[in-house]
Amino acid sequence: MKNALLLIMSFILLSFSLSGKDSYFRGFFHGENVFVRNPYLGQELGFCIEEIYLNGQLVVNNPEVSAYEIDMQNLEQDERVVIRIVHHENCQPELANPEVIKEDLKFSWLKVYVDENQIIWITTKESKEGFYIVEKETEDGWMALDTVKTKGGIFVNQHSIEPDHVKGDNLYRVQYHDPKMDVKYSESFNFHSDKEEISHAIDEENWIIEFTHEVSFLLYDNNSRIIKRGKDVSCDIKKLPKGRYMIKYDDKEVYFDKK
Repeated sequence: MKNALLLIMSFILLSFSLSGKDSYFRGFFHGENVFVRNPYLGQELGFCIEEIYLNGQLVVNNPEVSAYEIDMQNLEQDERVVIRIVHHENCQPELANPEVIKEDLKFSWLKVYVDENQIIWITTKESKEGFYIVEKETEDGWMALDTVKTKGGIFVNQHSIEPDHVKGDNLYRVQYHDPKMDVKYSESFNFHSDKEEISHAIDEENWIIEFTHEVSFLLYDNNSRIIKRGKDVSCDIKKLPKGRYMIKYDDKEVYFDKK
């Protein structure tokens, strides 16, 4: 009788020691499934997790795998997510990719600024499939200066390009393009440059346009089509046929005839 009582007490204590506990993970659905790490506790106890619930609904019972993927594709975008995991007392399941349900995964501008040598923009939560377009305001509207590929990831990223200042005020902005969302524009930002004004001369013997400093330029034909663009101290035009052209640089538009 005594042995039987001891056996019953041992069974009760063992059951108590193995009684499950709940762990909760909360966030929002942003289009990706969550993976749960499920530690293995040995041959007698098996795996850590007993049950997984998603928003109150049982997803799986006793998953016998070291990592379990919770299918969340039936949820609405940005829908609240509550994951409840029932598991053994002496272990702790973890989310392998908790960042995918973080509360705020939306792109945002952190800082955009410009100095004499560079245009810099700092963002967070950009897409790997996205890109930026840096623009400058001209008399004809906003003109694209450069395109920059995103780096991706949920953390902070910094990008920069060389500016294209002219003497005086220079107004810039940056576009963010993501295939999954509308185009996002940064606030426009100004830089006042005191740099020396750039001029040019045309060497009609060698047919080269020479600038006093390196500058970005556009060369147009007589039909207002861009036939050459670059950033240099000169523009070689000797292979162009005779005719009327226009060179645009440093907010200047200069017409000339090649004879």
